[in-house]
Amino acid sequence: MKTLITGIAGTGKSTIVQELNKRGVEAIDLHDIPGLFFWQDNNTKERVKYSPVHSKDWFDNVDRLCDIDKLKEILSQYNDIIAAGTTSGSNQAEFLSTFDKVILLQSNPETLTRRLETRNNKSGYGKTKAEQEDNVLWQSEFDLLMLSLGAIPVSTEGNIDDVVGEIMGLA
Repeated sequence: MKTLITGIAGTGKSTIVQELNKRGVEAIDLHDIPGLFFWQDNNTKERVKYSPVHSKDWFDNVDRLCDIDKLKEILSQYNDIIAAGTTSGSNQAEFLSTFDKVILLQSNPETLTRRLETRNNKSGYGKTKAEQEDNVLWQSEFDLLMLSLGAIPVSTEGNIDDVVGEIMGLA
């Protein structure tokens, strides 16, 4: 079974992958795979490089996509895998269809903002006020979409051991 753990930035995807691996569960953070996810200009359809965003206008002009062929190649290497990642782009339906089950991580806006402010990630995403505000605004839309598509909600507000245990039970 191929299970996707998804959720907006700050819900705990990377942390949960690390915890699953510590428990001997095979899990991968898709955001660690170079070139799998990318930003694309809505008008030119060219890839654009991420740099810290200080204006919401940037988010209105780009699409966050996944290289579906590359994803399928990666997933074909596993019979059972838990993968964590998020895309918001026009190929989101195809992205989701590559998984048998989708688990949606959820946290309240205050927790998300705090986590973004203090996180150490490779891209640096989430450090600016504009990114934090966009992330919180996007959560309601993203979560509703995921739930409407059958994602199973899991709150990451509680103890990490309890959250990971719940995910292991679902996956």
